[in-house]
Amino acid sequence: MKAKNLLIACLIASHSIVTVKAQGTFENLGFESASPIAIAGDPYGRVQFDSAFPGWVGYIGGVQQTAALSNSVYLDSSGISIIDNGWPSYLGPTAGVIEGGFTAILQAGVAGPFGTPADTTLSQTSLVPVGAQSLRFRSYSSPSFGSVSVLLGGQLLPLIPQSTGINYTLFAADIHTWQGQTAQLDFTVLAPGAPGQIINIFLDSIVFSPEAIPEPTASCLFGLGALFLGGRLWCKRT
Repeated sequence: MKAKNLLIACLIASHSIVTVKAQGTFENLGFESASPIAIAGDPYGRVQFDSAFPGWVGYIGGVQQTAALSNSVYLDSSGISIIDNGWPSYLGPTAGVIEGGFTAILQAGVAGPFGTPADTTLSQTSLVPVGAQSLRFRSYSSPSFGSVSVLLGGQLLPLIPQSTGINYTLFAADIHTWQGQTAQLDFTVLAPGAPGQIINIFLDSIVFSPEAIPEPTASCLFGLGALFLGGRLWCKRT
């Protein structure tokens, strides 16, 4: 009887371990797992999306993408690009790789034969690490009026700027209530909607941090106001 109980206990423990592994944790948050594979004959020189963004799913106007740009961007069309240190700085001398060997660019402009405004989303669903207090990432917008909206579990996260570098702002959001839960993480850029306008967001260095967010300083109030307005616009759009 004891041997049988021990066997049952081992089976339960084994099942629990397999279940935890199946849930997984967020991966490739710095985009360093990229290994772009070119799509033969593609007119835009695109690469397979899965090879450029392992662990991530991309959407343009709600349509899942199977291809991504590599070291290039569109002029007015929505798209997702992976760039490395061979990026030719199409968008200015400081707009490039933020950290490491790769950075993502989310472009929100138009899509389809009728030039319909199309939002761009980079998404991943997985387990928020136990002990995570904040979500942090580095981002840069070209032109400067653009911004990225971040949702976790379908909830819009208020973003608080923490610091700035040559080509990025470090943002943080409180996510402590999501720790230990499986949730969908979305980075979305809303299309401006005006003909010929496009927003390019450079995104990198996403981290689930055990550090709580400090109280915002006076120097951050302007940024908070802009982000609040962005949130209002998001709610109005959705």
